[in-house]
Amino acid sequence: MDITKPKIICLLAAFFMVILPWTECRAAAEVHIRYSRNFKVKYKDGVTLITVSNPWRDAGVGFRYLLKRRGTPTPAGYKGYQVVEVPVRRMVLLSPTYLAFIEQLGLVDKLKGFSNLSRVYSKTIRQAAREGKIKNVGQGSNLRVEDILDLKPDIIFTYATGGFRDAHPKLLEAGLKVGVCAEYMESHPLGRAEWIKFFALFFNKGAEAERLFNALESRYLRLAALTRKVKKRPTVITNTPFSGHWYVAGGNSFVARFIQDAGGDYIWRDIHRSGSIPMDIELVYNRGLQAEFWLNTGVWTSLAQARNTAPRLVDFASLRAGRLFNNNRRLNAAGGNDFWESGIMRPDVILADIIRILHPKLLPHHQLYYYRQLK
Repeated sequence: MDITKPKIICLLAAFFMVILPWTECRAAAEVHIRYSRNFKVKYKDGVTLITVSNPWRDAGVGFRYLLKRRGTPTPAGYKGYQVVEVPVRRMVLLSPTYLAFIEQLGLVDKLKGFSNLSRVYSKTIRQAAREGKIKNVGQGSNLRVEDILDLKPDIIFTYATGGFRDAHPKLLEAGLKVGVCAEYMESHPLGRAEWIKFFALFFNKGAEAERLFNALESRYLRLAALTRKVKKRPTVITNTPFSGHWYVAGGNSFVARFIQDAGGDYIWRDIHRSGSIPMDIELVYNRGLQAEFWLNTGVWTSLAQARNTAPRLVDFASLRAGRLFNNNRRLNAAGGNDFWESGIMRPDVILADIIRILHPKLLPHHQLYYYRQLK
C-alpha cells in the first residue's frame, strides 16, 4: 500500500489551514490611502513597506520602514529601511497631534513617554501620567535621550522641520527606531486624519483604522456638500503677527482646504504651498485689510487684546465687525488645546464649526465645539 500520497495530502491540507487564515487576516488588515500625499504603503515579500515623503517643505529626503511580524526573518534587498517588529509594544510620542490616533485605536497602554505632559488636554493621557504610566521626556533642545533609552521603546513617533531642533537625528544616532510623521504637511484635512492608518500599521490595527476613517470621511463629505452651491464666499484671513512676521498657511494646506470646504474664500489660496509660510506683515496688512472673517487668532482671547497687541490692526474690516473666531474653545488651565489633539481625528466637527461661522443658515442648530467668537 502506498501511503506517501495520503501523507502529502494531509501535509498540504495542514499547510493551507495555517497559511490561508493568515493571508485572509493580513488582507483584512491592509490599509488603502486615498487622501494623504505624504506616505505610501506597499505589501511585498510578506512584510509591510511604508515610505514617508515630504516630511518638511523642500525636504529632499524621505523615511522608509519595513514592518515584519515578531520573530520572522527580515527579507533581503531592503537596505535603507528601518526594520520594526510589529505589533509595537512600547512607544514614545513627541507631538500632541498623535494622541488622538492612539486613543481612538485603544493604544494608550502602549504609550510610555511623551514630550510635554504639562500641556496635554486629554484627560485619559493626563490620568495615565499621574499614575506614573507615562514619563515626561522633554522636547526640542531639552529632549532627554537617556530617559527615552531607559523606557526601551520599540519606536518613537515625532515630526521634523529640517531645523537644528529636530529630534530624529539624535534619536537615530542613539540606535532608536524613529517614525517621522508629516501629517502637518498634508493639503487636506482628511489627509491629516488618514495618518491614523500610518500609526495603525505599527500595531496591526489596520482594519480598525479603516473603519474609523471611513466613518469620519462620510461625515466630512456630507458637510462639505452643503457649501458647494453657495452664492457668496466670504473672504477669510488667519493667524496673527509674531516676531516680526505673519505666518500664514499656504493655499495647498489643510487650513486652506477647511476654509474652501466651508464655503469661504481664503486670501492666500493663490500660494500653492503647504505648511506654514512667514510673510511680511505689510503684505498681510494690505491683502487682509478687507477680509470679512478672521480665524485662528493665536493667543488672543478678546477683541480688546487684539486691538492692544497691534493697534494698527483696528483698521481690519473683520476686527471692526467683531468677526474674530479662535480655535481655543477647548483650552484647559494648563494651556492644552484640544483642537490640536482630538481635532485631527474630528475634521468633520472643525468643518461644521467653520460652516456655522461663515454660513450660519446652513447649520443653524450647530453649537461651536472647537471655535469661539472673541468678544
